[in-house]
Amino acid sequence: MTEKKIYYFIIIAVLFISTGCIKGHEGYDAGGGTLPTNYIIINASSFTPASLTVSAGSTITFVNRDIGVHSIRTDDSTTIQSNNINPGTSYIFKKDTSGIFYYHCSQHPTVRGTFILTP
Repeated sequence: MTEKKIYYFIIIAVLFISTGCIKGHEGYDAGGGTLPTNYIIINASSFTPASLTVSAGSTITFVNRDIGVHSIRTDDSTTIQSNNINPGTSYIFKKDTSGIFYYHCSQHPTVRGTFILTP
């Protein structure tokens, strides 16, 4: 093989390996493994887990496994004001500041949860 062909082969191999493990969040089964994110599942008009403690700067993914549309709003109405989260899709949240955040579903205000971001 010529040096030019080897160079192209290496480039193609690196691209294939680096893009082969990308997985979108839409329709993703959050229970499938250990990934660098924290999941809150929306199902049967509840949040699971109802309370989650993670380090500030961590990613929290709200996954809608219910049959209806939901949205996330923190009680302070500023930290999170998500758009509608359709069934089988998700909403990703990340904040670098620590604190305790109470949230609810905008469509179902009695469905509530808490996440705690530690320093």
